[in-house]
Amino acid sequence: MNAPLLDVRDLRVGYGDHRTVLHDVSFTLDEGELLGLVGMNGAGKTTLMRALSGGLRPRSGEVLFRGERVNGLSTAAAVRKGIVILPEGHRVLRPLTVEENLQISAMRLSRRAVRRRLAEVRDLVYELFPILAERRTQLAGLLSGGEQQMLSLARAIIQRPKLLLLDEPSLGLAPVVVEKIYSSLRSLQAEGISMLVVEQNSDRLARAAERMIVLRDGRIAATGTPATLQGAELNTAYFG
Repeated sequence: MNAPLLDVRDLRVGYGDHRTVLHDVSFTLDEGELLGLVGMNGAGKTTLMRALSGGLRPRSGEVLFRGERVNGLSTAAAVRKGIVILPEGHRVLRPLTVEENLQISAMRLSRRAVRRRLAEVRDLVYELFPILAERRTQLAGLLSGGEQQMLSLARAIIQRPKLLLLDEPSLGLAPVVVEKIYSSLRSLQAEGISMLVVEQNSDRLARAAERMIVLRDGRIAATGTPATLQGAELNTAYFG
């Protein structure tokens, strides 16, 4: 059996000197998998995503990515390894155009490499989100909320992630836009990108994920396939 892409072992994460948010969290994520992460507000979902992406240093435990220990990497170093986070909310540069937003996303590369990267992934981005192609010269701040979320996802794709961490990708979006976002996630999965997706909308996530994890009070309360976490068991995992 192949080793998991991501192997999280007994992770403890907190803020300041005393407040521990995550307690001994352990799970794996396989190559090509879309793993769902759900839980009530305050359960520790965003804290976990920050710890995995370099935004927060774990207190103890291990994070292995492709067998390599990546605890405590900076966000930039995590991106170089292929771990890219799409935080909650629309993360676009509003005074810049759609095309300029995509260019900025690759600016950690040399100028020549930026051009090459854009050439490699621009077709995929605009195939996934044709509206962005139509509005490539429009200021990002003038896009609708759904279009800004598409651009946020496009900016993440430009960084060529091996593991994409998505925090509430459907938050505040109309149902038709949510379906478009999840359709694009399926396409990215087909391109070989693995994903850990946080959602409040557990029903929608369950239709996309192979497996799901339920966090409650900073601990894993349940894990399994969506089919095994339906109904009473899921409610028990959420509320105790």
